[in-house]
Amino acid sequence: MRVATCTPVDFAADPQFFGRDSGLMCRGLQLAGHECKVIMPGKSSTEDAPDLLRASSEELRDPEWWKAQQLGLVLIYAWGDPAYLEIALAIRQAGIPLVQNLDSAGIESPHANFKNWWISLSSMIAGPQPLKTKIRLVGRGLRDLNPALYERRRLRMMDESDFLAAVSPPAARSIREYAEGLGCPQVAAKVITVPHPVSLDMTYRGEPKQNRVICVGRWQPEDHHQKDPKTLIHVLTRFLQDRPDWSAEIIGRGAPRLSELLEQSSQATTLQRLTFTEHLDRSSLRDHYASSRILLCPSRFESFHISSAEALCCGCSVVVANHPLLASTAWFTTRNSGTLAKSRNPSDLLEGLIAESFQWESQQRTADEISSSWVKELRCDFVAKNLITAAVIQSNI
Repeated sequence: MRVATCTPVDFAADPQFFGRDSGLMCRGLQLAGHECKVIMPGKSSTEDAPDLLRASSEELRDPEWWKAQQLGLVLIYAWGDPAYLEIALAIRQAGIPLVQNLDSAGIESPHANFKNWWISLSSMIAGPQPLKTKIRLVGRGLRDLNPALYERRRLRMMDESDFLAAVSPPAARSIREYAEGLGCPQVAAKVITVPHPVSLDMTYRGEPKQNRVICVGRWQPEDHHQKDPKTLIHVLTRFLQDRPDWSAEIIGRGAPRLSELLEQSSQATTLQRLTFTEHLDRSSLRDHYASSRILLCPSRFESFHISSAEALCCGCSVVVANHPLLASTAWFTTRNSGTLAKSRNPSDLLEGLIAESFQWESQQRTADEISSSWVKELRCDFVAKNLITAAVIQSNI
C-alpha cells in the first residue's frame, strides 16, 4: 500500500526527526512492507531525506494535489487542532482514508470528567511559571466551560477523519469520554490506540543489569516546569541515602547543570553514586537503558513519555506518579513493568521508587520479560502493522 505520514509544521527533517513520532512512523510503515513518505510544508533542502515530500500550504489544502499523490492512507499529526481543518478536509475530499494522531495523555473537560479536569488545570496553574502563563491557563480553563469557544471546532476537526489515533489505552478512554461528554458519540467511536513508535535499536540483548535508576529528558531552564528537576533531585538523593547499593544517572541536554540543585545536606557518599550525563546519541542511550533497572519519570505532564517507552523495550521498569496528565506514562507500569506512585508528592514518588527497587531484588521483575512484552507493542514496525490492521482491515479500506 502507498501511504504517507503528514505533519502540518515545517520541521528540520534531520535524523532526529526520523527517530520519533511521524518520521519514525514512516520508517515503521516502510519496515512493515508499505511504500511510505513524510509530507511536510516548507522549502526543500539538501538535508531532506529521499522519502520526504515538501508541499506548499496551498497544496496541502488542495484536494487535487492530494489525489495526485495516489495514497491509500494518510496519518496526520495535527493534534486535533482546528487550525489544520482545511488540510483534513482536502485529504478526505480527495477520497483518501485519514487517521489523525492525537498526541495527548487525554483530553480533560469539565463536561466529561470534572474531577480530572480540575486536577489537571489546578496542577498546571500551581507550577513555577511566569504570571502571564498562569493567566493564560486560567483563560483556557474559563474557555473550557463554554464548548462553543473552542471545543466544538476541535471536535469538528476530529470528526473529519476515519480514525483518531490515541497514544495509549488510557488516552483513548479519556478522548472517548471527552467526545461523549460533549455530545459527539460518532467522534468517540473513531478512537483507536496507536502508540508512538520506538526505534528498532531500542531493545534488550541480555546485558547484565545494574542497580541503577536512570532518568532521561531535556533539562534546559525552559523545560524545568514540565520535567521538574527539583523534585527529581530531591527524590533521588533520598533514595540513594536509603538504598546504599544503588546508583542513579540523569541524562539529557543540560543535565550537568542540575548538580546546582543538590541540597547541602546531601552526603558525599551519596553524590558519588549520582551522575549527570549530557545528551547521548541513540546507540549510547540504548546501552544506558539496557544496563539499568528502573527509569524514573518525575514530570508534571507528558503526552506519552518516549523515554519510558524506550526504557521498557530495553528491559527497564518504570516509576511514575498517578495523575491525569501522566495517564499514558502510567500505562507503562502495567504488565509487571513498574510501580505507579500514589501522587507526584516527593514522598510518594520516593516510596514508589523504593518499592520498585525491592521488586527487582526479590526477582519480581525480569528484563527479558519486560522487553519482549513491550517491544511487540511499541517497536515501530509492530506499531505500523497494528495501525494498518485497525485502520485498514477492520474498516475494509
